[in-house]
Amino acid sequence: MKPRLLDISRLISREGLGPHTGIDRVELAYFREFLRGDAPVYFLCRLPKSYVVLDRTGGQKTFDRIIGEANWSTRGLARIILPKSNPAHQAAVSGVWRLAIAKSSGRGLRKALVALFGNGVSYFNVGHSNIRQEVFDAVDAVRISGITVLIHDLIPLTYSSFSTPESTEKFTNLLKLTSELATRVIYNSKATQREAEAEFAKLGRVPPGVAAHLGVDLVSIPNIGEGTGEKPAFVVLGTIEPRKNHLLLLEIWQRFAKTLSPQDIPELHIIGRRGWNNGKVFSILDGDPMMGAQVFEHSNLPDEAVQTRLAQCRALLFPSFVEGFGLPLIEAASLGVPIICGENDIYREILGDYPLYLNVDNSYLWEKEILERAGRNRESEAERQARAGSVKIPTWDEHFDRIFRFV
Repeated sequence: MKPRLLDISRLISREGLGPHTGIDRVELAYFREFLRGDAPVYFLCRLPKSYVVLDRTGGQKTFDRIIGEANWSTRGLARIILPKSNPAHQAAVSGVWRLAIAKSSGRGLRKALVALFGNGVSYFNVGHSNIRQEVFDAVDAVRISGITVLIHDLIPLTYSSFSTPESTEKFTNLLKLTSELATRVIYNSKATQREAEAEFAKLGRVPPGVAAHLGVDLVSIPNIGEGTGEKPAFVVLGTIEPRKNHLLLLEIWQRFAKTLSPQDIPELHIIGRRGWNNGKVFSILDGDPMMGAQVFEHSNLPDEAVQTRLAQCRALLFPSFVEGFGLPLIEAASLGVPIICGENDIYREILGDYPLYLNVDNSYLWEKEILERAGRNRESEAERQARAGSVKIPTWDEHFDRIFRFV
């Protein structure tokens, strides 16, 4: 069996930025699966002006530190090389450098990979990061090699207003390189596959591909019924950025503050760190009197706390304009939590009629539904469990079984 080489550049670059979200969690799931399997595994990471390769032992130590089961040690020279980075990122860069079995410059990467994997290698990039010409060329130089890329979404291209010009340019280059050099492509859904393959066709080559729904990581939660708080609570989960459409919910709660008595206003819990280019939302979060009374911002909750709060809410509110997959919806469904969300082909592909779909341009429909649900009696744990059993939730085991058969 050819060794597998997983790119973990994204995870290392995001050390110290808080809990893992979205694509980070997918790359982490692949990291865990590669370490769990019997195949020979290695890990590639791009550092400032260099690349390193870790073997299974170094990979396991790195994984343990990423998930918090061990600590990075000193920051070493990374304090000087990366003076503006946070200490955790500096320590991670220093740590993987010390754990590496091979190190090279960009120009030397081809030689390093050929020396390590002369009998072939299967390279995986699942994080939309480090998809670079020099990396693909270096892997391609190995005598028997394969390049597998996971495409999560096309948002930087198809909804460029929600991305920076730099992100759109970077993603356009990602698609070009994948079209030219990828041996295979994994998609998180059939909807993403249709959209991406249409773009690949314009570029001249559509690599062989497979759709495999992402899995869900849940901790053990003793009771999924609502908590002991007196007020009904709703949750919105995700990075606070324009495409997530937090403004719709905040404006609804501002209307509540004008039209309802304080004791009749349900709670809104906003879970996720602040993103970019969202000044109006941030000004409300920082200055509106309802903050801390009816609306609560949680920027750095661990997974267990997030899932407990999700399990205890009346509904997950998800008014996002566009999503690549929507992991929070899958997590909510696995707990039997009701979902109110916007229209999206991917949601319907995975969850069917489980959510209530509402037009994200009609805030009054959302307001009406929120108030109606807030006025209901609390559901029992048995009712939540019955709802959870009404939909087939994708698992990581199913995902990896499908992609490894494909690869």
